[in-house]
Parts: sequence; C-alpha cells; structure tokens
Amino acid sequence: MQYLVTGEFVEPGPLLPPDQVAGMLRQVVVPSHDALTNLRSEGKLLAGGYSVGERAGAFIFDVDSNAELDRLLQSLPFWGLIKFKVTPLEEIEGRREGDRRQAEQIEQSLQR
Repeated sequence: MQYLVTGEFVEPGPLLPPDQVAGMLRQVVVPSHDALTNLRSEGKLLAGGYSVGERAGAFIFDVDSNAELDRLLQSLPFWGLIKFKVTPLEEIEGRREGDRRQAEQIEQSLQR
C-alpha cells in the first residue's frame, strides 16, 4: 500500500537557547534524515523531500499495512517534533477500472 505522508514541524514555544537547538539537530533531526535515507534504500520510502524555505515535508511510503506505517513513523527520532498527516493512496489501475465500471453502469441506466 502506498501512502502520502506530509509532516510539519511543531513549534516548541519560546525559542530554545542555541546549545539546545544544536543538540536537537544532532540528536533528533539529523538521525531522522539518516533513518529516512535508510528507508529509501530499503524501498519503503519511494519519493519525497522537504519543502524549500519551510520546516515541512512530503513523502510517499510503500508498506504492507497501516500498522507498519504507524510503527515506522513512530520510530523516527523526530516523531515528537513533527505533526504528520497520512493519506492512503489508491492505485491508478484500481481507480481506472472502478471509474470504467461506473461509466458503463451510468450508460446502461440511461439506455433504459
């Protein structure tokens, strides 16, 4: 199953001191980039990246189940800093066949 996953950084409130920002980047953000790179090499992350000039991103994952995607997202080090939105994607071929059947049904009902 494929999923479109968008994420937006959750503002931490008052600005963090520079030493805490550097620590967060080294301990949470950079390891998350590494984890996403590994997921791409495993074939679970098909495409995506970060929005230019924003602290947000969009990714397409290919996993076996909702549960697998949930575990995968929760395993990312920046899980607690990102607000994710997940949209399951329907295969183009499946949608095409469904739309084709619907068109045939409408045409048949109009012929009566």
